[in-house]
Formats: sequence, structure tokens, C-alpha cells
Amino acid sequence: MIRLVLRTVTAVLVLGMISSCGWFGGDDNAPEEIEPNPLPKIAEEVKVDVIWNRKIGDGAGDRAIRLSPVVVGGRVFAASANGNIRAMTTDTGREIWSVKVEDFYTKEEMANGFSKKLDVITGGVGAGGDLIAVGTGSGDLLALNQSDGSFAWKAPASSEILAPPQIDNDVVVVQTIDGKVAAYDPYDGTRRWIYTSNIPSLTLRGTATPIIYGEIVIAAFSSGRVSLLSKDQGLAGFDQRVGVAQGASDLERLVDIDGSIVLESDRLYVASFQGRVVAIDLASGRMLWAEEASSISGVGVGFGNVYLAAADSQVIAYNANDGREVWREDSLLYRDINSPVTVGSYLAFTDFEGYLHLMAQSDGRFVGRRRVDSGGVRAPLVSEGGRLYAMGNGGSLTAMEIR
Repeated sequence: MIRLVLRTVTAVLVLGMISSCGWFGGDDNAPEEIEPNPLPKIAEEVKVDVIWNRKIGDGAGDRAIRLSPVVVGGRVFAASANGNIRAMTTDTGREIWSVKVEDFYTKEEMANGFSKKLDVITGGVGAGGDLIAVGTGSGDLLALNQSDGSFAWKAPASSEILAPPQIDNDVVVVQTIDGKVAAYDPYDGTRRWIYTSNIPSLTLRGTATPIIYGEIVIAAFSSGRVSLLSKDQGLAGFDQRVGVAQGASDLERLVDIDGSIVLESDRLYVASFQGRVVAIDLASGRMLWAEEASSISGVGVGFGNVYLAAADSQVIAYNANDGREVWREDSLLYRDINSPVTVGSYLAFTDFEGYLHLMAQSDGRFVGRRRVDSGGVRAPLVSEGGRLYAMGNGGSLTAMEIR
């Protein structure tokens, strides 16, 4: 049933991902408009309190740009699409420092490298060691010092960076929209290696975020494949197919992995668009289980379950050991939900109208709701220290706690 619905909206997904107020076309051959479900009535069991809210900058004009904050050592780092980067305390949101991307470019570089019609920051925020990093609209990887926001280095990427850079103590890893993964020296930005995957002629706009795990880098691609790369040289260890392309047209054969991939206890959980959700044992490279599914925003884990945010906005819980379906909630159909995160015993995610939804991990019942941003929240939530952080489409960062 999910796949049948998806076939009617695939063209819209390719052209503009998903419309926030319904999926529609502009001519007689376009897919029929599919209206999002209204909010279901719920019996609230918990309250979501806003601890603080801070304006970071302007919201993103490009729907593929989802700038989640990152929390490190009592500080939260956030970026806005128009080029602002701020460091704040997690307790009160007090500003520690604030910079603008244009401060690190000459006027000539800004004129030649940035379009007035495009966003200044396209990917981020990543943090590790004493660095934070973002991808810029000029195609650069920009690294700043965490302590004061001062310039560390910038390096050209092979293409647009739409996912947060990942930083380990001795390497910075980025994935670009052209299907490449590259590693950079964290001290001066020298590129160490680049891995190139084969990508289809037609893909969704976006990339998954790679994971640095010990001495390997885990990357997922628009071809529907997952690869394990050596961290020191970028050599491929093994590669596993998650999405299996089906159908006659390029649209029907889309199997992109663009959403959150999750690693827990040496098991990798991945979902592709128009494909499957799978569990992979990293030690052997063996696929432990696979179920037909479709997702753009990806998965979360908790309570022994894997939680899928389906492309049609169903939320499905699978047993992490065997893939058995535990529960399914379909009352939020077509509300463009993002990847779920866990906080305590709850599952949290947002939708196109900016509502934060809380569900019980045990059975999927709704336990709370709060509107965060009337313009919507596309960026995935961050769950850290019992607190949720949401970067709204309007460019404001909100810190929340569950009471």
C-alpha cells in the first residue's frame, strides 16, 4: 500500500522533495493533490516546556537544507541558512560567540562564490575535537574553532555539502551530493582521500550523513548501497545493497538513502526510498533482516526497536533483533515528518506545520504535542541530556524539556 501511494507522488518528490501544504502538480498530467491528515486528537500525558528560544538567522529557502544544531560539552552550536553561526550555553541559551560566514571570505570571493538567490550555509553543523564545520554555498568545507568561532581553515569540496560534516580527533569526513565521500586533515584542511560511488542519473536532492566508527567510515548513497570505508585511506571494505531498484522509469527506480542511518551495538540500521529497512551486522557485513519500506528521513532506535519515519509519514516500530513489526501509527499521513529521536521513554519528531509529536516507545500512543515553529521544522531534532533541540524553518532554535 505504501508503494502504491508513493508512485503517485514520486515526480513531486524529485522536483521539490515534498510540498509542505499538500502534494500537487501544475498541469493535467501531474499527480493528484494529496492533503495531509489533520492533527489527531490526543490525551496528553506529558507537557513539553520551552526552556529557551534564540533567533539564529533566516530560514532556508531550499527544502533540502536541514541545519540541525549540535551539542558538545554544555554548548550548542547552530547555523542559519543565511550564514550565521552561533555558540550558546545549553542551560540558558546565553550566547558565547557569534560569527557570519561572510567574515571568512573576501568581497570578491563572496561575489563570485555565492549567489544572492541561494543559501550561504547548506550543510551542518558538525563538531569534534575543538572544531565545528559547515558546508557553504560556495562549495567549501568551512572549519571554525569551537572556543571562540575563529577561522581554522576552509577547503573546496567536490560538490554541494547538504549533510553535517563528521569530525573525529584525526579526520573530518564529508559527503557531497555527487556521490563522493572525502576525508580532510583536521589541522589544516588538507584532503587526505576521496571515495567515489556510482550514482543514478536521477536522484532525490539530499544525502545521508556518514558515521565515523572506530577505524571505519560508514556511508550510504543514492544508489541504495551502504559502504564501509577505511578511515585512513578511504578504501572500501564491503558494500551492501539496501534499496533494490524496480520499475521501468528512472522515477520508479529511485532508491536513495538520504535520511538518518543509525549504529547501535555493532548493528547498522538503514532505510531507503522505495526500498527496504534493514539491519546489518558490521562485524560480518551480513544482513540480519530486511523489510519492504520507504523512507526519505530515515530511522531512529530505542527500547529494542527500530523506528521508521515512512515516506508517507507513517511511523513504524520494528523489533531490532528480527525485524518483526511491533506497532504502526498512520494518523499523521502526508504530514512530512522527519526522522524520530528518542528522549527518555518517548519518541519525538516534527512535521511540516512545526508540531513536535511525542509517542510512547512501547506502543506508539501519542503522549504529548507542542507547536515549535508555525513555518515548520524540517531539520531533524537533536536529543541530548534529556533535552530536545529543534531548529525551525524560520531560523530559530528552541530548547525543550518533557515534564
